[in-house]
Amino acid sequence: MTGSLKASPSVIAAAVVAILAGLFVLLCCSLAFFGTLLNTFSANSSEVPPFVKNAILAILGFTMGLAIFGIATGIGLILVRNWARVSTLIWGGLSVFFAAIGIPIAYLAPNAPDLPVGTMQVVRWSLVFFYGLPLVIGIWWLVLFNRKAIKAQFLGAATLLDPSLPEKPRCPLPIAVLAWFYLTSILNLLFLPFLPFGFPVLVFGQVLSKSAGLTVLTFSCLTFAAAGVGLLKLKPWSYSLTIGLQLFWLASTVGSALSPNYNSVMDFFMKEMQASLHLPEAQFSPANFAHHYGWTVVLGLLVTGAILGLLVYYRPRFLEAASRAASASR
Repeated sequence: MTGSLKASPSVIAAAVVAILAGLFVLLCCSLAFFGTLLNTFSANSSEVPPFVKNAILAILGFTMGLAIFGIATGIGLILVRNWARVSTLIWGGLSVFFAAIGIPIAYLAPNAPDLPVGTMQVVRWSLVFFYGLPLVIGIWWLVLFNRKAIKAQFLGAATLLDPSLPEKPRCPLPIAVLAWFYLTSILNLLFLPFLPFGFPVLVFGQVLSKSAGLTVLTFSCLTFAAAGVGLLKLKPWSYSLTIGLQLFWLASTVGSALSPNYNSVMDFFMKEMQASLHLPEAQFSPANFAHHYGWTVVLGLLVTGAILGLLVYYRPRFLEAASRAASASR
């Protein structure tokens, strides 16, 4: 629904940033895509395994699609389309979420053994800036497009200013962002069957076979996607399902990390991946990554804990919106 007011200067500024960011990402990914496709980066590019090359092309192609959608979102903001405002809020929420996780990891990560301390500091601060810029833009978008005056431009001033008009129940924005994140997890199913190496699936410290692990991951992706759809449709069962899934994988991660064979399983996985992708032994040996295993577990626990905290905090608002939506549908 197009608002009765024209886009304000602040909305136009946000739209310009979205369009410029989309164009920049599209340009960079296009150069990388065609460079990878035509093998123009280096003389050794022909040695890259086919799976790695295809995976890079798929990721770059998907990112190019997201960049085009970001450009379309910026144009939608200028045209005062409400879907563009919702899209910008989702982009802002995702930017804040990943930046808030990426900045501490980039700053606190241990030094790489092959890099001088000074060079590692430059890399670390470059990553902080890389994550910090989306963090600032994401916070700006979340604050801007949640303001009442800005909402009026997209929803129509009468809808917001006349309290007698009933407002349609909506999923709380952070939960909606989380729901869309769950929906995108289904894209993993496009890549899992084609991995040339066995991805280790640990459930409470037990290593599953390749077929069993693929089954568990497929079921998990589908269940998370179903929970995401339910959250967007304000179904109370989806909230309980989401919390249950997060608690299950949290407990499984803790149990796996405390298992005495955790490091050996990860070493075996690194060796299998190294052999399957024909990676250089000097750079991709398990010894170079062993000190990152603990950080991987910590990252998983932090992300899961943050999601659980978010779910607990917004539970009353979600259930209230779900109750009003159920009453309105009767």
